Amino acid sequence: MDAPDLSPAEAERALDDIARTYRVAGHGALGRAVLPRLAAGRERLVDIGTGSGEVAARLAEAARRRGTVLSVVGVDRHLRHLLIGRRRGFSQLRVVADARALPIADGAADWSVSTLFFHHFDAPDNLRILDEMRRVARRGVVVADLRRSWIGRWLTRLALRLLPMGRIARYDGRVSVEQAWSLGEVRALAGDGELVELRRRWPFRFSLVLRPRR
Repeated sequence: MDAPDLSPAEAERALDDIARTYRVAGHGALGRAVLPRLAAGRERLVDIGTGSGEVAARLAEAARRRGTVLSVVGVDRHLRHLLIGRRRGFSQLRVVADARALPIADGAADWSVSTLFFHHFDAPDNLRILDEMRRVARRGVVVADLRRSWIGRWLTRLALRLLPMGRIARYDGRVSVEQAWSLGEVRALAGDGELVELRRRWPFRFSLVLRPRR
């Protein structure tokens, strides 16, 4: 997805393939961690690595059914991803930015979240990303991502063989499953002082909830 020579058609196909994966296995971990924590009324949420914005749009719809109106700011490094989301009508304010240096004021949002984004970075970068997410959030940070598992690795490889998807999503899937984090690694990175919750989520996912920066 980060290749500079990726054509618009390949980028859109890749986002479609990833969105199908989210529908099967990605939305649940984030929703189960975020939705019970939302207050009634209106909440502001920053979605880091938003892509087209479909995940945030689905989360906002689920929140609406529970009595919360989410105002979403979607952050992505690639303008092309955000433009695809705008064309598809996903409602959010769109910002092109690096997650390690967010152009957002301290405490400007109630929550900052990310879905299947964490595993794309090493420990030093994730420390910077989590620090930025904590800085911009007034109430907390929620990360949902891949949990390392040999069964998950095997099933992902099988799914990549059997399911119809483009070359970009196949490559991203192979790389992603190899870069999944263990719960112990996530706990060590998060630090006990900031940690609110770290849970296993189905299937082969984890959810991490952190306190905002004080």
